[in-house]
Amino acid sequence: MPSMNSTDSLFYLRFPRKDCDALLAEGISDSYVVPAGSTVDWDKLNTWINASREWIFGWVGYEVRRSIERFYQEDLEPSDFPQLVLFRPSNVFKIRGKEVEVIKGEWQPSLDEWLNLNADEDASIIQLVPAISADEYNVHFAKVQQQISYGNVYELNYCIPFRAQAEIKNAASVWKRIYRQTEAPFSTYARWGNYHVMCASPERYLKREGNRVISQPIKGTMRRGQTQQEDDQLRHELSTSRKERAENVMIVDLVRNDLSRCAKRDSVEVEELFGVHSFKTVHHLISTIRCDVPADTGWVDLIRTTFPMGSMTGAPKYSAMKLIAEHEKTERGLYSGSIGYIEPNGDFDFNVVIRSAQYDENRGEISCHVGGAITSLCNAADEYSECLLKAEAILRALRG
Repeated sequence: MPSMNSTDSLFYLRFPRKDCDALLAEGISDSYVVPAGSTVDWDKLNTWINASREWIFGWVGYEVRRSIERFYQEDLEPSDFPQLVLFRPSNVFKIRGKEVEVIKGEWQPSLDEWLNLNADEDASIIQLVPAISADEYNVHFAKVQQQISYGNVYELNYCIPFRAQAEIKNAASVWKRIYRQTEAPFSTYARWGNYHVMCASPERYLKREGNRVISQPIKGTMRRGQTQQEDDQLRHELSTSRKERAENVMIVDLVRNDLSRCAKRDSVEVEELFGVHSFKTVHHLISTIRCDVPADTGWVDLIRTTFPMGSMTGAPKYSAMKLIAEHEKTERGLYSGSIGYIEPNGDFDFNVVIRSAQYDENRGEISCHVGGAITSLCNAADEYSECLLKAEAILRALRG
């Protein structure tokens, strides 16, 4: 069974919870790791998860898709990030303000930096540049829209990578700069050995509480206004946009279908459709889909039937993923994947890894992907501008 018990790890998850502002997991008592380029053995993974009822933290990278839907003749530039990392931490803490509740283990003085998100210790100035120009984007955009006109796909989430060579001394403090720019509700800093993820995600992938499961896909983005009047007008434009609502409802239908494969009969419901949610830098159109699942339905069952999330692929999902592999040319790595935790009782919460930077110490490379949905109602200039808008807060924070 894959294991990497000697690896240095720290996960800081600033997820919405009633009992704390953030969860902090540090150290490893046990782990299950699937390296880049390998395949997930779902039965062994399920056995590992069920072997002990403890807190589990980790991530699922986008390339895990190959262990769910097999693709052939892909020629993608590889990512070195482990595809899947799950571990039982040596230490688990709940943080509220500067108060710490010890769930497992013992607080260490080296962790004090997580009680002050305003402290900067790394002055690195990093200038990420897009790996695809606007002209190149237009070429791929036209080809995707041609596939849409043929009926091969209805919506496709096409992404642009940004990259830079960098030597970052303190990736955690760089993440703090990103967090202060966004204050996104599913923000996460994760370190696994020499791999770092600095995530400022506003999107939830899956949450389980008891037998209730919810998914909250985002489709639809608008910048914030400079004045209250302008901000209200932009909110209204987003909420009434035919294009944005069409993108959103297609993914809602996809999520409903995915969840129905695990859900109790007739339990899948749309709790909120086209909800406008405002964040520090953008407005988003978010829908909430919920269902009830049998008590013996586990985390692995739900991942295998719903991953990757539809908001990051398109519809139909299999066709969209094949076209993504044809046009993006580069593996997404952890981007479009998920980071989260499983509680001892089986409840869990996992985000969507967007608005994030991935730092690979081994390569000395930092990267950031951004993307948007292409449909028949889109035009290339607007979609490319939306990609830049989504990247703006990350790029600004990295520039210092």
